[in-house]
Amino acid sequence: MKNKMEKPGMISPNSTVTLLVTSEQHALRLDKFMGSQFPLYSRTFFQRLIDENCVSVNEHQVSKPSVRLKQGDQVSITFPPERTIEPVNLHQEDLGVSIVYKHEQFLIINKPAGLLVHACSSASTAVTLVDWLLSNYQEIAHVGYIDRPGIVHRLDKDTSGLMVIPRTQFAHKYFGALFKDREIHKTYLAVVHGHPPKTGTIELSITRNQVARHKMAAVEPDAYLHNNTSTVRPAVTHYQVLEYFEEYALIEAKPVTGRTHQIRVHFTGIGHPLVGDPIYGKKSKLIKRQTLHAHAINFPFDGQEHNYSAQPPEDFENLVKLLREKKV
Repeated sequence: MKNKMEKPGMISPNSTVTLLVTSEQHALRLDKFMGSQFPLYSRTFFQRLIDENCVSVNEHQVSKPSVRLKQGDQVSITFPPERTIEPVNLHQEDLGVSIVYKHEQFLIINKPAGLLVHACSSASTAVTLVDWLLSNYQEIAHVGYIDRPGIVHRLDKDTSGLMVIPRTQFAHKYFGALFKDREIHKTYLAVVHGHPPKTGTIELSITRNQVARHKMAAVEPDAYLHNNTSTVRPAVTHYQVLEYFEEYALIEAKPVTGRTHQIRVHFTGIGHPLVGDPIYGKKSKLIKRQTLHAHAINFPFDGQEHNYSAQPPEDFENLVKLLREKKV
């Protein structure tokens, strides 16, 4: 990418680094060990390297980030080649990204459905939100993790709506702490199959699907208490039904936790999958994606409460209109 800014502490692409596990690092998980050695890279980045067979322990490739290391183990990590994309025009009108609010410390953006937040691997040539951010706000290249600069939370590719984007290291640390402490409140809109109760709280724990790694799964609420590998996480979503239709419902969901695919997994877990969700429900003739929109976000900053909202995009609004008119 033109004018790409390098970040101090990054490892040269296509290089292999070998590290020796010390006595203080004995019994540490592999992903935590790598993260502690290279704090500018996210644990997700190292998970991808493990999946791509780029990490070995004592010259044996490993397949799980949860491997426990022993003193004297040699961990070799091959860093991928630099990601390149075809030259494209990354202006706002091309990708459909809009700026809702601009602050010297952060941005509030409205992400369109169909746009990845960040690349899933170094081999990916798909244009992402990060590409757009670096093209328009180059200072973000120095913010946060090297593999996903400026990102403290994300939306699924086919989910639309609001995101907060830190523009400085201070803001990245600040918003990261807010998310950790659950002081950022997000409200989503979704259309689900069937008629869930008017209001409710879903407390199913979430874990990785044992068969398909790209999927998550809902399990019993207290399952996380009986699992010591951190692969089962507690999850809570409050919701209310805004409108019932003949076979569907428009709902407002407020996740307390921020697990991967949480709203999609939770509503499938109670028997009301999102309309158009090809992973946790089924494809729909009514819309080409899961009907999920990050509608509002609220957080404190510099002594003030910040509240932002964005209406759903046209495909979502058209679906709701059709359902109201009982045309489907």
